[in-house]
Amino acid sequence: MNRFKNLLILPVLVAATFAGCTSGSDSPPAERVFLGPPWQGNETFTYDLLASGRDPYGTCVLKTEVAVEPGVTRVSRLCSDEPGPHRDDGTAEVVAQTLEPLRSTRVQTDSEKKTRISFNATYEYPIVKYVADENGKLRQTERELPKPTEQNPDPAYYDDETMLWLVRGIELRTGYEGTYRNVSAATGAVFDVKLRVEGEEEITVPAGTFRTYKVRISTSTITQFAWVEVESPHRVVKARVHGIQDVDYVLTSVGAP
Repeated sequence: MNRFKNLLILPVLVAATFAGCTSGSDSPPAERVFLGPPWQGNETFTYDLLASGRDPYGTCVLKTEVAVEPGVTRVSRLCSDEPGPHRDDGTAEVVAQTLEPLRSTRVQTDSEKKTRISFNATYEYPIVKYVADENGKLRQTERELPKPTEQNPDPAYYDDETMLWLVRGIELRTGYEGTYRNVSAATGAVFDVKLRVEGEEEITVPAGTFRTYKVRISTSTITQFAWVEVESPHRVVKARVHGIQDVDYVLTSVGAP
């Protein structure tokens, strides 16, 4: 089995296919968990990928471009197993102050097998439109986005590709809990994600030693973690995401990769 295929940056994995149905409900409500962007300008962070927390097999670059157009920020996750043939790249364009998604794309390629599959999401409230393109074979569907209710007149939703930015802008204090609605172009699903700040931990990675908050990110099926720097701009120092095996993202450098 190709180990790179275990590299899933998606914050959650759900038992849903691209043609599957919406999951989640209006209880608990879809909260506005993102308080505002802690980044002050463009950023580039580089991470090593460690299978099961030990074995290196790839790298990821996370880029933040704060003004690709007025009021719009672009976030990008650029991952590869170089010198291997595989890439898994994702981008999302969002409203700069709220992280509300406008559009997103995820592209997986294998240069040896000459395969390419892309997943696109376009947000046109009250729906999100999905298009998957697997080597020219198109699939399309759409899902409803959270609607206002009496209990929650201002519901929020966030794109899957923004998770490692989302956790930087939540209320970072021990014991904080929140629930948001996640939209995944790769699965065609909309579902609830729960956040909990479990406490502070000191983390040592190749980029140095940092005081962090450990943030639990969970759905009804899996649990993942991000260690977010206590000090502003609250960089993600480490993340543990779940695939066929756990993969750790460890910060190695800040600046040009």
